[in-house]
Amino acid sequence: MRSLESSLPPELFEKLEAHFQRTKDYFESLGSFAPEAVVLGGGYGRAEGGVYRTETGESALFNDLDYFIFTNRPEQAELLSAVHVWERDESKLLGIDVEGKCLPVSDVEAADRSMMFFDLVSGHLVVAGPEDYLTPYRKLANPETIDAVESTRLLWNRGSGLYFALCDLSARENLDLVHRNQSKVKLALGDAWLAIRGKYRALAEERHALLLTEEEVDPRIKELHATGYAFKKGPTPTPEFDELLETQAVLTELWMDCFLSVESIRLGQDFKQSGDYADYPGALYPDTSKGRNLLLAFRDRLKRGGMLRPLGDYPRGALQRALVILLSEAKQVKHAGDFLGVNGARPADFSMAYRRWWGFYS
Repeated sequence: MRSLESSLPPELFEKLEAHFQRTKDYFESLGSFAPEAVVLGGGYGRAEGGVYRTETGESALFNDLDYFIFTNRPEQAELLSAVHVWERDESKLLGIDVEGKCLPVSDVEAADRSMMFFDLVSGHLVVAGPEDYLTPYRKLANPETIDAVESTRLLWNRGSGLYFALCDLSARENLDLVHRNQSKVKLALGDAWLAIRGKYRALAEERHALLLTEEEVDPRIKELHATGYAFKKGPTPTPEFDELLETQAVLTELWMDCFLSVESIRLGQDFKQSGDYADYPGALYPDTSKGRNLLLAFRDRLKRGGMLRPLGDYPRGALQRALVILLSEAKQVKHAGDFLGVNGARPADFSMAYRRWWGFYS
C-alpha cells in the first residue's frame, strides 16, 4: 500500500503531519484516561484521501478524518470530553471534519465480518500508540467472509443519498450536494457488486481495476465507477441541472437493479421489482430478535413519537421498504407512509419522516 506522503502534495502532507503530532501529543497528555491507541481509518488512513483545488489554485483536503480511539473505558466522561474538544479544535484548524469514535479493541474483533473491519485492518495509520496495534487482526481480513448485509447497508445508505438528491432536484437546490450524493452512488454500485460476491478490496483503486475485469458487470456500472472514483480522489465540477436530472434517472434504475439483486442473494428470494420487495411478507432481518425489535418500536413510540412498520422486524427494514417505493413508484408514494408511519400527502411529509428515521438507524 502506498504511503500517505506519496499520495498528497507536499504542503498537504506537511499539514497532516503537524496535525498528527498535535493529536499524538494531546492524547498522550491525558494521563490516566489516555487511550491505548489512536488510529486513523478512512481514505487518508489508507493513503487515498481526496485533494481538491481551491479557486485560488491551492491544494486542500477534501475528505473527513475518521479516527478510532481505542480504550477499555469508552464511556469515560473525561475522555469523551477531551475527544470533543480535540474534534472541535482540529476541525477548525484543518477546515474539514475531524471525528473520533471511542471503542474497545474487542469491538473490532467482534466485527470481523464487516466492511468497516476489513477496510480498517487492511489500511490504517496509527497516530498514537503501538504501530502494530491492529496487526494481529489483519489475518482475519478476508473479503469472502464479509457479510451479505454489508452490501445491503452500503447500497441502502447510498440509496438514501440518492433519494435526498431527488428531493433537492425537485426543489432545484443544493446542486453541489446532489452531485456529491450521486458520485457516492456511482462508486457504491460497483463496490456492492464486488462485495456480495466475495471480491471486495480495501483500496478503491484496486476495486476499480478488478471491476473492469468482470465480464458480468453492466458496462454502465464500470463507467460510473470510474467517475465516482475520480470524484473520490478530488471533487469534479457540478454539472448543469439537466445533466444532473439525467444522471439521477440512470442511477436510480441501476441502483434499484443492484439493490434488488443483492437482497435476492441475501434473503434467498427473487425480487424482480420494487413492489415485490416492499410487500415481501417475511422479515428483512430474520436473524434479529423479534422481541428486541418490538422493544425498539416501543422505545421509538415513547421517545420519538412514532414507530416504523412492520412491527417485529428490525426498524431499518421499514426504511429499506420505504426507500424502494420513494425512488421508483411515483404513483404509489403514499405506500411508503405505511412503513414510515406518515399519513400526509405532500412529498415533504415523506422526506422529513424518512430523513428523521434514517438519522436514527443509518
